[in-house]
Amino acid sequence: MELQIGDTVYLKSDARTIMTINAISDKGQGYFECLWFSQELLQVGHFHKDTLVKYNRDK
Repeated sequence: MELQIGDTVYLKSDARTIMTINAISDKGQGYFECLWFSQELLQVGHFHKDTLVKYNRDK
């Protein structure tokens, strides 16, 4: 699975929180910076590509 900036994703451990890949993270190879809202607050996290699943809006 090839992930790109702008893709919507969720964590394998939490399919309820949909995030947007904002940038390639400076944490190391294979990490992405993701953005999402939690209780109207913008959150930022850095996740390895192996922990992310591309969100399919058509399901």
